[in-house]
Amino acid sequence: MKILHTGDLHLGKTLHETSLLEDQKIMLDLLLEELSRDSYAALIIAGDVYDRTIPPAEAVELFSSFLVRLRSDFPDVTVFIIPGNHDSARRLAFADKILGRQNIHIAADPEESFTPIILGKDGNRLAFFLLPFLLPGTLAPAPETPAAGKDGELDLFDGDPAGTEPLLSSQSDLAREASRRFDEVLSKPEYRGIPAVLVAHLFMTGGEESPSERVFVGSAEKVPSSLFSGFSYVALGHLHKTQRVHDRIWYSGAPLAYAFDEAGTEKCFLRVELDTASGEVPVTVTRIPVRPARPVVRLSGAFDDFYHGSAFDGHADSYLEITLTDSSLVANPMNLLRDKFPLLLSIRQGLAQNEKKDADNPAREQKKGRNPLEDFCSFQEQLYGTVDTEKKTLFSQLLESMRHES
Repeated sequence: MKILHTGDLHLGKTLHETSLLEDQKIMLDLLLEELSRDSYAALIIAGDVYDRTIPPAEAVELFSSFLVRLRSDFPDVTVFIIPGNHDSARRLAFADKILGRQNIHIAADPEESFTPIILGKDGNRLAFFLLPFLLPGTLAPAPETPAAGKDGELDLFDGDPAGTEPLLSSQSDLAREASRRFDEVLSKPEYRGIPAVLVAHLFMTGGEESPSERVFVGSAEKVPSSLFSGFSYVALGHLHKTQRVHDRIWYSGAPLAYAFDEAGTEKCFLRVELDTASGEVPVTVTRIPVRPARPVVRLSGAFDDFYHGSAFDGHADSYLEITLTDSSLVANPMNLLRDKFPLLLSIRQGLAQNEKKDADNPAREQKKGRNPLEDFCSFQEQLYGTVDTEKKTLFSQLLESMRHES
């Protein structure tokens, strides 16, 4: 049985305040094209469908039209969708009961994650479990056995007088509780012998993060891969780099680059093939490269190489971050280069970066007594070659007024 695995679409996301909606539309078109190339039984979208809990209307319309085309063109493909930490689970799951009748399954309530959806029949079946992103308190721990009293009998009044259960708040604790429940379900006679697939949105230990995702700090927010060893395949979302955590545990990664730190990183969909007829259920995972219409690119060179040269002209249709290597600051480089590179979104000046490194150097801390007016004049000279007397006077007056306020 073949499955197409993706996630972290982040529809409605912007890059340096530039909308990526058109790029995301093209990416969804590529997803539909891939579905047409093979006999897929299911499509998995492993969370972060949208970039914000309240997505822009255009992003909602884009995803809605995608689902309409998907169901029209591929009526036999079952769709599994879970909310990620960027999504509002309740908003994403709007009309989920109606969509479920169309074999578009959206999991919003974690308590419903432990009832599998069975795909296929006879000896070619898969059980799908959909685990949305777990917010603190969304799963209650198993009730503990009451402690024995002095007479050896169970003391039903021992413990918390309010009768409340401890709150599970960390990702690792929530995942352990989910794992315990999954094991209970998988051990039931009706599910024995049926290979199981888990769809989840979490940070698994061993995963490599990227700058564009919202990650959590601390080891308690990382989930051990051993918790889900009972599954034949685990389809993960959350980390934006396509990667294998374990033989049967994969992140599809985001299908587009959402930060300049991801420039040059291959983005993929994953084709997952499970041999359900075999007792060991071997899994084959193939990366399907996603070719963006406008790639995210980092370039470096002298200003004149960009402004007058032709070596970089092939990147005119790329989202660009340029680092200038000139030995002196260039005034207004963004405005000067935008005509030639309309998708230029960020410029760094090598000199400015070096000065920042110097400023971060602890040895520089001894120079905190510098005169701000002298720094202002020095900056003016570097930028314009001379000091504007009027601006110097205004800056001096501003400094004086600040001293009086303090």
